[in-house]
Amino acid sequence: MVTHVLESMNEIITNEYDTNHKALDIVASDRSETNILALENGTVTTVVNHIKGPNHKSKGLDTYGNYVKIKQNNGKTALYAHMKYDSIKVSKGQYVEKGSVIGTIGETGNAYGKHLHLEIHASDNIKENPIISLNTQVNENRVTEKQNENIPTSQNLNQNNHTKQIPKQEENISSSNTQTEYLNANNYKHGSIVDALKSIGINSSYSYRKKLAQANNIKNYHGSYFQNIQMLNLLKQGKLKKV
Repeated sequence: MVTHVLESMNEIITNEYDTNHKALDIVASDRSETNILALENGTVTTVVNHIKGPNHKSKGLDTYGNYVKIKQNNGKTALYAHMKYDSIKVSKGQYVEKGSVIGTIGETGNAYGKHLHLEIHASDNIKENPIISLNTQVNENRVTEKQNENIPTSQNLNQNNHTKQIPKQEENISSSNTQTEYLNANNYKHGSIVDALKSIGINSSYSYRKKLAQANNIKNYHGSYFQNIQMLNLLKQGKLKKV
């Protein structure tokens, strides 16, 4: 049984843990504005609930927008960020149990699209991959470090199974087509397709992104968060077809 962090129990990881992003970005598979659940029993140490929307120029703790920190009984600290304005259901000093609703997915702070930014700080304050907590089975007290390796970019946390990789988007890359050009922004470390395209001097307008989406088999593009993440992942891998 997988530990869930969303009440809808249909989590998809849209931005994985790595050396530059020591957290997971998580959405509901149906993109619903679902509630966020406490991963473990613990005590709330920080609550910020007054941020009304995104601020892409924010710095420091303000980048989290509305967020909650919980000191868990296992010694770790969980941070849940970008929550919806005035949606937080817990207060500082409150003891919460695993599975309790703490707030709702939102788009506050330095966020692009509604999602949960989840961080887990180990007892030594080192940020560990939250997938370990999401993979923890109910009767287990410890997860081996092996589970912290080779985490795919996008994952679906199924209620009855461990994480399963979402089928990768068909890339239609032909080794015989030497004339095809691909855009590459592998040095870009953030989460905006608009900023990533600008960083390499490419038109970032909606109309051009729509053409890019069509060329890269991203169907029915309407600028959604998930579609932009698909495009951004291809761009970071140097596999986004140029139009």
